[in-house]
Amino acid sequence: MFNPNIRQCVLFVVWCMNCLTVSADGLWLVGKPVIGVEIEQEKPASSAYSNHSITWTPSLVFTNQGIDRLDLLITAERSTEADGSNLARSLGIRVKKILPLRDHWGMYVQALAGHLFASTERFTYGYTDAAITYEQEALGFMAALRVQRGLDGTRAHDVNKIRLGPSIDLGEHHEVELRWERAWMASTKRRSSDAVNMEYNHKF
Repeated sequence: MFNPNIRQCVLFVVWCMNCLTVSADGLWLVGKPVIGVEIEQEKPASSAYSNHSITWTPSLVFTNQGIDRLDLLITAERSTEADGSNLARSLGIRVKKILPLRDHWGMYVQALAGHLFASTERFTYGYTDAAITYEQEALGFMAALRVQRGLDGTRAHDVNKIRLGPSIDLGEHHEVELRWERAWMASTKRRSSDAVNMEYNHKF
């Protein structure tokens, strides 16, 4: 379903991260590696069909640094229309800063710059997220607002999103996140799509 070159790139990144864990001294200098995979189903408001995507996210988590997490997002998406389906790929770099509040409450802000490659179009985009989080032991919950804009003058993909859902820590190395998202067009304020996704993160 997805471009085999993307799978090869992901496997190479995973292998590199696994090599990092062999040297504990070097590991703490560059950050702690995490590898994530996210599966999403999106239902556009203007279509009777659903879009499906998968995202691989090799990451580095830092301690006592200016940022808390650096992500590379590698996404393959299949969109379906009445006249067929299209495959799109995108690459993005994202940074995240976590801000503890009080008790079990916190917040984070993150920003991404990315580029989408498809047979019908190509565009560069960026987004920022601001989220409130609640965590108690192994359970957590987040509610976020995402503002996405085209960075090359394309306004057709300017959307705002509400994102919320729970997270579960399954031991020291495993985490699962479930999210629901609603997007609306920035210019018309009309609903653009609804989506559900599941993300798994493995912490080395």
